[in-house]
Amino acid sequence: SSDLIGFTNGIAVLIMLSQIKDFLGLQIDSMPADFFGMLATLKMHMGSFNLAALLVALGSLSLLVGWMRLGRRLENTRYQWLSALPGSIIALVFATLATAGLSLPVETIGSKFGGIPASLPHLQWPEFSWDSARFLFMPTMTLALLGAIESLLCARIADGLTDDRHNPNQELMAQGIANFVTPFFGGMPATGTIARTVTNIKSGGRTPIAGMVHALTLLAVVLVAAPLASHIPLAALAAILMFVAWNMGEWREFARLRQFRWPYRLLLVGTFVLTVVFDLTVAVEVGLVSACAFFIVRMGSLFQVRACPVTQAPAGVEMVELYGALFFGAVDKLEDLPARLPEGTQRVVLDLHRLVAMDTSGLEALHQLQQALQRRGVTMDLARAAEAPLSLLERSGFAAELGPLHLWPTLEAALASGDR
Repeated sequence: SSDLIGFTNGIAVLIMLSQIKDFLGLQIDSMPADFFGMLATLKMHMGSFNLAALLVALGSLSLLVGWMRLGRRLENTRYQWLSALPGSIIALVFATLATAGLSLPVETIGSKFGGIPASLPHLQWPEFSWDSARFLFMPTMTLALLGAIESLLCARIADGLTDDRHNPNQELMAQGIANFVTPFFGGMPATGTIARTVTNIKSGGRTPIAGMVHALTLLAVVLVAAPLASHIPLAALAAILMFVAWNMGEWREFARLRQFRWPYRLLLVGTFVLTVVFDLTVAVEVGLVSACAFFIVRMGSLFQVRACPVTQAPAGVEMVELYGALFFGAVDKLEDLPARLPEGTQRVVLDLHRLVAMDTSGLEALHQLQQALQRRGVTMDLARAAEAPLSLLERSGFAAELGPLHLWPTLEAALASGDR
């Protein structure tokens, strides 16, 4: 959908923008989270540009692109097993060896962050109190909703890349269990992250086993290979994330905007700009509200009140067909029906065969239409109601109010009933 593409492309731009610092080797202690703050900080520190870091990043990026193209050429050959090797791992290994072997003045994980902890965190029982529960209730709900939306968004993007379908209930249940356990070990709330998921997929991951292998690999790095991982240059990591971000974006959709209606264009560009300029939370909120508004307008425009085709009605009987969904966004189209009836109309038969859905506002509109017709001395009958509208008519009591002589299973029965 348009809002999903806008979210994805916006996140891709933010990922690439956040990696420019390490790609160019700029000496920046911390990057701001907002878009304009990032641009201002990058411009301010552009004088600390590091040529060695740029060369490492460009070499890693070239290796990633070359390995991807080589993998395509090796398909259906006896060397196709080489394409199964993740290009990101190969780029990391070569970049690390080159940085250490040539003693390049490039920031690494160890020099920037002091290395990776080589032990697991200890169990910490948090302090519970009613005051903290009251204070944390709204932030907790906000984080839970945002985490659910972001995880499902991530899963949806993964579906498109792997031609698969995720189970949203399973996804949210697993995330809830993880977020319930991690605080006892000093962890932060976690969601499905698009950058790492797309990196995993681009490296060959196609099943849930890939996520498990990812977790076990991180565990092995923490327990065994932490000293080695500290030598990884940040420029190589930046190149990998830029490569992933570029490939996760659907940039061709911007060129195809002319082929779509203006609501699609507005949603795609709007969610993209909001994601980049503000953040994903604002973009999701505005995108969902806008999508709902456009859906209501679209469904309202599809609803029609038109003359019933083919059927020849006797004198004094008007056959009217309701087409689409009769809901609060379309009820105004029923209000002027009594004024459009020709002189001498004694009965109006509403054919509900093509009325696919109806809400309580639509039901109330039918009731008001009946009352307006009664004041004009016109009888209203309903015919061929579909299952969903018929169920609402019966549950609300409106069908009983009309009576069996005004609710017919077929048009023929309604026409054969005569004038009562």
